[in-house]
Amino acid sequence: MNTKRNSDSLIAVIAPLAKQIAVIRQQMHALGMFANDRELLDCPHCGLREDVLISGQLITYREPDFHQDTGLRFEELTPGTFRCPSCCHTVREPLADAMQGEAFSAQPATKRPKPAARAKGRKRKA
Repeated sequence: MNTKRNSDSLIAVIAPLAKQIAVIRQQMHALGMFANDRELLDCPHCGLREDVLISGQLITYREPDFHQDTGLRFEELTPGTFRCPSCCHTVREPLADAMQGEAFSAQPATKRPKPAARAKGRKRKA
C-alpha cells in the first residue's frame, strides 16, 4: 500500500513537469528550433540533410554548403515518417528503422567467437 502512495505522489510531481516540457517543445517548433525529440533526417534520394545550429535552429542543407540553410523543412506524415520537401521522397527517421530491425529485437544473445589461436613459441606479456 505504501508503494502505491509513493508512486501516486511521484506522478503528482512529474505530471505538471511533463506538461511544461510539452509546451516548451511546441514553442521550440514554432520558433523553428530543434526540440531533440527525434533524429535528424537525411534524404537518400536527393541528398537534403537536416542539421542544428549552435543556436538550436533547425536547418536543411546540401553538401558542400553545410552552413547555408535551404529554408526547406521535412514534413511529418506519421510518427517516424517524413516527406522530403525537395523531391517528395518518403524518408523514415533513422531510429524508427532501427527499432523495427534486429537491433532492438528480443533475440537471445549469441556466443562470442573464440579468440584466434596464439602462435607457438609466443609468450604472454606480463
